[in-house]
Amino acid sequence: MPSITKKLLPAILCIATLIVASCDRNSTTSSQSSDNDNSTSDSSSLRVAILPIRECDILRYACESGLASDMGLDLELIPYDALMDIDTAILSGVAHVYFEDSLRISRIKTDSIRPIMLLPVPVQLKLVANKDKEIKDIQALKTNMVALTRWSQLEKWMTHMTDSARIEQTDIYHAQINSLPVRFNMANGGLIDAAILPQPWADSLLALGHDNLSDTILDGMGFFISPSAHGDSCLQTQAQLLREVYLEAMKKQSK
Repeated sequence: MPSITKKLLPAILCIATLIVASCDRNSTTSSQSSDNDNSTSDSSSLRVAILPIRECDILRYACESGLASDMGLDLELIPYDALMDIDTAILSGVAHVYFEDSLRISRIKTDSIRPIMLLPVPVQLKLVANKDKEIKDIQALKTNMVALTRWSQLEKWMTHMTDSARIEQTDIYHAQINSLPVRFNMANGGLIDAAILPQPWADSLLALGHDNLSDTILDGMGFFISPSAHGDSCLQTQAQLLREVYLEAMKKQSK
């Protein structure tokens, strides 16, 4: 795909710089989270790794409103910017519960580490193109770059859209931009042609005048509990309470 390669080369230094910066920041976050894990290993709090997306904001609401504590759940939220960072958190045992993607979970080879689905959460996604790229539909994405997370439900959806539009998979470059803030900034700044983003990131791009090409609500993501927490009766009880708190918070937010 020579045309894509030519298009990729002028942007690669900018992309690499942003990704390295993101990796450095996320490495620091992971280190801090690991330190936090060590300092709270004797705590009764249920530690949950989350992403900065609307579906996880429901738990933030539950904590900040006092709903979680009122329902008897001692909850500690550990924020990450990317699914890849949560992959690393799983491998290092930072939390008891993780907001993850089932396709990424399936790539974890060790049964003793691979988390188990606790609560499936449909995630709203949009494919948004930079307003200056003159990309108004899926067909116009040919020879362009789409930022997403590889080996995920996001890439699965992108593949489905490409197949439906009868476009060769090699005609659209899947640029792995893991950090949601970096992906947003690259799409907004035109360093990438289009991006798949959850909420509220996608709507923020649309508010800036960028173009919505498609949207969907995807299954296959949600909260997964670690095997060690699943085997602990106290933590398992708290995890089940997490389900109740999440569903109650959703009800209250929808009123």
